[in-house]
Amino acid sequence: MKMLILVFRSTLNKEIFRLLDGLKLPGYTETAEVYGAGSMGRVFDSHAWPGYNSMVISAVDESDARKVAGAMKELSVRLTAQGEKVPLRLFAVPCEQIL
Repeated sequence: MKMLILVFRSTLNKEIFRLLDGLKLPGYTETAEVYGAGSMGRVFDSHAWPGYNSMVISAVDESDARKVAGAMKELSVRLTAQGEKVPLRLFAVPCEQIL
């Protein structure tokens, strides 16, 4: 089992959730208005650093983890080909359900 952590600019919300819904994941948790800094810049929903990120976490089996990774890579490649910087990161860590 993997815990997927997907962090992306809120401007991608509609597209990301359309993809996730199409993958029929068993479930996920969304955290809206996530602030931070990284290789794509800072987002603190302020005048100096406008915007914010969204974050999705989901505990999935290996097969679903591969599906999500594939869908996010395809999205990133497509947006990059259109000349856009893609503020999208996907992390996977081993996960054990305890309760």
